[in-house]
Amino acid sequence: MSGEHDIRLRMPSGLNPTAEDLEVLRTTFQTIITLASESKGALNEDLACLRDRGWEVTWGLTWVARASKDKHFEEVTASTKEEALAQLRQHVGLHEVEGCP
Repeated sequence: MSGEHDIRLRMPSGLNPTAEDLEVLRTTFQTIITLASESKGALNEDLACLRDRGWEVTWGLTWVARASKDKHFEEVTASTKEEALAQLRQHVGLHEVEGCP
């Protein structure tokens, strides 16, 4: 059996996901798979090494929002999409004075 599998799922009728929506689903499933297999392989070795050295390690799902314009770049992480976009708007605002970069 190969190590690669495809998952198919039925979307509710009337739902037309965007490319962004599909990427969120793919990333979410990949994260769930990673969390479910955390006790296997190199991930477990890395985790054990960090904990042996006294580090408390936790992780969870987060949203990452990025914005770039010319030479400016901002990136934030948050628990929800709304929080991430609100924080990003604040950070981007630091590059602007009265609406001008």
